Amino acid sequence: MAKKTLIIDDISGETGARTRTFSLDGTAYEVDLTDASFADLRSALKPFIKAGRTVGGGSRKPAAPRKAARKRGAAKAPTDAAIIRAWARANGMKVTERGRVAPELREAWMVAGSPRN
Repeated sequence: MAKKTLIIDDISGETGARTRTFSLDGTAYEVDLTDASFADLRSALKPFIKAGRTVGGGSRKPAAPRKAARKRGAAKAPTDAAIIRAWARANGMKVTERGRVAPELREAWMVAGSPRN
């Protein structure tokens, strides 16, 4: 037996809404809106959208988490951690082979002008 889901507009309470996403200050939001309520939202944001700059190609979908965005088998570029470790070894500092680079070590690298190998 088929079931039909009824979505109600979060603002007007009318039926026939659909879920819309938007983000503000780095937080993504979902809200259920009818076409009329969504038009009101677009109208209210229009001057800000017109004055703003797009980021990330203007995709309507929220960005995927960084780990999921990386393609399988893609070559890893050397990270700052690897560069910092190499610099620290070259300067006689004690460095761990794995894990997070100690904040003091990272700061020393930055104070030294972030030299690259």
